[in-house]
Order: sequence, then structure tokens, then C-alpha cells
Amino acid sequence: MGKGRRTMMNLLVVDDEKFAVKGITVGIDWSDMPIGGIYEALDVEEAKRILSTQRIDIMISDIEMPGANGLQLQEWVRAHSAHTETIFLTGHANFEYAQQAVRLGSFDYVLKPVDHDRLHQIVGSAMEKIRADQEQQEFHETYKTYYQHWVSELPAIVERFWQELLGGKIPANPERLLRHFQMYELPLQIRSTILPILISVEHWKEALNARDEEIMEYAIRKAAAELIVAEQQGCVIQENGSTLVLLYDAEACLSEQEVRRRCEGFIAACNRYFQCSLSCYMGSYTALTDVAVRVADLWQAERNNVTRSNCVLTEAESADGASGRKREAPSFGDWSVLLEAGKKEELIQRIQETIARYQGEEIGSETVEAIYYGLLHLVYQVCHKKGLAVHDLLPPQELQDYAGATRSLHQLQNWAIRVAVSCCDYMNEHLKDVSAVTMRVCQYIETHLHEELSREELAAAVYLNPAYLSRLFKKETGLSISEFSLKVRMERAKKLLAESNDKVSAVAEQTGYSHFSFFAKMFKKYTGLSPQEYRKSFQG
Repeated sequence: MGKGRRTMMNLLVVDDEKFAVKGITVGIDWSDMPIGGIYEALDVEEAKRILSTQRIDIMISDIEMPGANGLQLQEWVRAHSAHTETIFLTGHANFEYAQQAVRLGSFDYVLKPVDHDRLHQIVGSAMEKIRADQEQQEFHETYKTYYQHWVSELPAIVERFWQELLGGKIPANPERLLRHFQMYELPLQIRSTILPILISVEHWKEALNARDEEIMEYAIRKAAAELIVAEQQGCVIQENGSTLVLLYDAEACLSEQEVRRRCEGFIAACNRYFQCSLSCYMGSYTALTDVAVRVADLWQAERNNVTRSNCVLTEAESADGASGRKREAPSFGDWSVLLEAGKKEELIQRIQETIARYQGEEIGSETVEAIYYGLLHLVYQVCHKKGLAVHDLLPPQELQDYAGATRSLHQLQNWAIRVAVSCCDYMNEHLKDVSAVTMRVCQYIETHLHEELSREELAAAVYLNPAYLSRLFKKETGLSISEFSLKVRMERAKKLLAESNDKVSAVAEQTGYSHFSFFAKMFKKYTGLSPQEYRKSFQG
């Protein structure tokens, strides 16, 4: 309730003398006060009935009444209508009464005969107290609601804090860090140490869409909190698409062997329940100011590991694996032939055999990258040769999946097989009879009939060697390029001669012949008739 808002209140007057009650309810002008209802009671029982059915904000009650008195009524009010403010009236200046009224939480105590102006003033003060209490209550309710929201969002807030700290958005300044620790209720001090553990999912055994994968990654983070952090202080956050565990001040109670044991149990549980393979990269206990550097080392360790899977790797073990030797990428010559011919099964087998040869060796990430870029170059090369656009064969996510494809040999093999399947399926579906290059040459000739085209010009249009283009075209159409060009020109000339009244010389120009005599000679050779004879025979 905002300040200054007038809220209507209800008033109850209790006295065994009816004229005393009327003197207050009728004899005092309450019109200048926000009073919504005025109620009267001649004894305690009647007052209780009203209090039980109506919200009474202010009660003016006599103390001395037959049967139950006003003090007994106030005890009942405290238990059943605690918000009600009570003003007592009495005809005796009895100090003991005053003490008991105060003890029972009454608002004020007035002697009879009642001064109406004085009582009016006291009721006004009671109303101000009620409004202040209501505002305070509403503030506490609002604060409580938002505090509960804040508490429920605290894990996400803490996760964002760590992400910003690791990303350099929050300076590792001791005073600022301490302020964040207090604000987010983190059990850390400036001298605290952090043990980072990077969890890298290497392979999902079941094909998942983006939504399902996000759900499973959430499940992995929850499992990491339960099995790795356990009773230890710490948190699990999402960082750069992977899961990062941060253990707080665990150096005194968790040995490296114990952390490894927890990570191994976590990996086994994920293998069983989440149908995935993953590895844990263990850092070492480090100061808060150096956490970002230590986590960056873990990212590098993950990048260098392309052969080991489903394991726990410490910093020392990761450093040993980083020295994997570079090996030459395979020759892609036979892959190119298989891809161009659409031999899907043979190409997949060749990919699997190649990756299998590398599996047992300590190779580095450079070798994996060389295979990735080699296959990608092969696809572009074949598309160029066939006159195709790469995006017709492969979706953008496959062309841009460098991070996923080069994470490990297993991921590389999955990516390479997906590429092989997409490309071969496209080749088999669209290039069964005539290749895309041949189709483009045919279209180019048909749209440039009015020009004199050379073999070199056609080859340049499809980015191929002229000799290779001639062989390819003859193989796929059964005609040489010159024979096909003549056929297209003559068929076009026949149509123009039959369906239009254009001069024969104009028809010659439209079909790419600058000399009428040469056109007439080629037309007669092709049809057995001169252009004029063909037109007359058609018209006849």
C-alpha cells in the first residue's frame, strides 16, 4: 500500500450501556475519517460474533461490563483478530486496569466521561498506526516474495558470476571478489583455492536432436553435482558448451586419488544411464586469481587429446598426451574416385579403415585437423569438377562443424561418414545419366546460340580443362561438343523457319552464323534441304 492511500476501515464500539455506545457511534462526527462501517455491541459475546464475521480494524471497548469484561474480550481479540487495535474506556482511574490493558497490547486507555474530541484524535492516531503497519507488512511480503525468487535463481546467478570471471569480464580484484562472495553467499575467501575439472562429452551413442542433447547435458551437470561435488562445497557450471566442476577449498579433505575415484564413478554412471562417452580433465588446486588460466589449460588439454576416451586425465597425463607425434594424412586419391562415382559403402569402409589405423597411435590434433581439411578439400574439388555447389550436397552445419569434427578421432569418423553419405546420395540421385557439368554445358550452348562458341570458351565457363571436358561430354552424351552444338543450332533454325516469317539471313544470325552461305551449307548437310526448300515444304 503506498503512502497517502486512504483505506476504508471498520469501527466497533462495545459497551453495556446503549446510550454510551450511541454517544460514540452517532454523537461523534466520523465523516472526515476513512471509516467504512461502524458496528455496535452491548456485551462481549455480541462483540465476538461481529469480530468473527467482519474485519474490525479499531475496537473501542468499555472495561467494566457484566459477565465477561473488556480485558477478557481483548485476550480473545489477540488470539482471533490480532490486527485489531483496541482503545479501552473505563469510569475508574484504576492503575491496575491500565497496566493490564497495556500488557494485553491495547492502543490507548481513556477515562470516562469521554472527551469526544480526544477520542476522535486517538482513533485518528490508531488509523495512522494501522496504515503504517499495513505498509510495513506489504513491504515484508514483497521482499519475501522477491527474496524467494532470488534464492531460486541463485544457482544461475552464481554460474553467470563464474562465467564472467573466467571470461575476464570481472577483474580478479580481491576487494571486488570478496564483495561478490558476500552478495552471492559463496563460502569463499580471498585465500581460498579452487580445483577445476573439465567434463567433455565425446560421443552420444543415440542420435539426439538439439533439444534432447541440451536436456541430457543438463542431466550430466546434475550427476556431476551429485557424484563429484557431493558433500563438498562447490558448483557445476556450463562453459563453452561443456561442463565445468569447481570444488571450493577441498585441498585439505580431498586427495587427488579421491577426486579421481569420484570422476571415474561419474564416467561409469554416464556411460550406463546417459548412453554417452566422456572424459574428465582434472586441474590442480589453484588460487582464485589464477583460476581462469588453469581452466584455459584444461581446454587446451581437451583439444590435444584425440585418441583417449572415457578416462580421467590429470594435468601431467594431459601434458604427456599433448606430445603425440604428427603423422601424414592419408592419400585422398582413391576417396575422390569413390566419391565422384557415388560408391557410398566402399567410401565409408575406406574411412573406417583409415581411422582405425590411427586409433592405436599417439597422434596429435594436427593430424586430425589434416584429415578434416583434406576431406573437406576433396569435397570442394569433386563439386568443382562436377559443376556443383557444395551447399547442394552438404548442409551448413556439416561444413562448419570444425570444433565437433576435430574433437577426437571418433568424432572425426562420425563427421566423415556423414559427409560421405550426403555426398554419395546426392551423386546417385541427381547424376545418374548426365553429370551436372554436362548439363551446364548444354544449357550454356542453348542460351548462347547467337554466338560462335569455341571449345575453350565452354571449358572456361565450367572451370575445366578443354580436353577433359571433350572426353566427359562425348562419354555422357554420345556426341562431341561440336556435334551437339550443330544439332541445337539446326533444331533451332528449323523451328524459326517453320514458325516465323524472318528472313533466312536473320535466322542464320540468330543461330550463330555470321555468313549466310555457310549456314545454308550446314543446314542442307543436316536436313538434306536448303533453308528455302525446308520453309516451302513445311508451309506446303
